[in-house]
Amino acid sequence: MNQNILINNLVKVKNKEYELAKNIFLVLSGTIFIALMSQLTIPLPYVPITGQTLAVMLIGLAYGRKLSTSTLLSYITAGSIGLPVFANFKSGLPFLFPSGGYVIGFLFAAMICGYFADKGWTKSYVKLIPVLVLAHFVLYFFGLIQLAIFLPGKDILAIGLIPFIIGDIIKMVLMTLLLPFVWKFVKE
Repeated sequence: MNQNILINNLVKVKNKEYELAKNIFLVLSGTIFIALMSQLTIPLPYVPITGQTLAVMLIGLAYGRKLSTSTLLSYITAGSIGLPVFANFKSGLPFLFPSGGYVIGFLFAAMICGYFADKGWTKSYVKLIPVLVLAHFVLYFFGLIQLAIFLPGKDILAIGLIPFIIGDIIKMVLMTLLLPFVWKFVKE
């Protein structure tokens, strides 16, 4: 068990037999958390502003790479098979709608956050900032590529990036302040 991962320090199990049950519970609860945060939306014409990015990054930073990857794959699978877990209670294959690239980007953003969480970077205010910037860059990379495919000739940056910058900065500041603060209590 990696002691650098926040969730391992918050939810401890003594027996290896309970580790699988704990992980299943965390994946399911993380998937539900992302789905609920997806419904916190500010509608825009092509891509809504949602609470998903906050949820995805927090899952990655708190769960570590393996568990956050499982959680995001479960979330994407749930939406792909028809459960209304995406923003505005939508579902479907992410490759089939303009904002689906962001959903794919969520997986890679969580993996990046999880990778650095495994290394203990969530304990430091200074180290957490570049992790979040990198994760957001990867998220927007996938989102903007898919938007460009679905909306040729449109100003993709004005549609899929600029409206989100202020909100993402606020979310990054919140996560940067929250996680190292929580670690201080976990260490004690």
